Amino acid sequence: MGSAMQTNNRIANLLGALALALTDEFYSAIRKRASGGPSEAASLVEIATWPNETIDSLSRTLRLSAAGTTRLVDRLVREGLVRREVSDADRRARTLSATEAGRARVAVILAARREVLDRALAQLGSKDRSTLELLLERMLTAMTSDRETCDHTCRLCDLDNCPPDVCPVEQAAREKDR
Repeated sequence: MGSAMQTNNRIANLLGALALALTDEFYSAIRKRASGGPSEAASLVEIATWPNETIDSLSRTLRLSAAGTTRLVDRLVREGLVRREVSDADRRARTLSATEAGRARVAVILAARREVLDRALAQLGSKDRSTLELLLERMLTAMTSDRETCDHTCRLCDLDNCPPDVCPVEQAAREKDR
């Protein structure tokens, strides 16, 4: 019994170490190549992916306060990466969209993320990658409790590689919304 528990503890520890190593490498790559931190990167990817997002929805996705999100968006607007516009649905509200410079920065962010992930995946053959894909889908599905969790989990995703119609996180959120 102890051996199985030790194995599970070791697997959990290795998974945690990998998650931190990937996160640290990605954040380092963002700082070097996109001159911003994780919140700026997530904001830009989110705004570029979902144009006309509001500060309120961005705040929920990033899990930042409304004031913190407003300051972050103010900085992105000053840098010419994001535009604020009057909402078509509610003239009192403002929507956010990425500028051309913002979309170019998103391409750099997603490329940096992809390079970090490719380095980790390079250690695996095609059979191991297929197995890992199935395991990751199962684990991500289990970790998705609602729409907000889905949006937060996928805030830095490249939707070209995992569109919503096949994303396990999106599918789990839709299932739980029913």
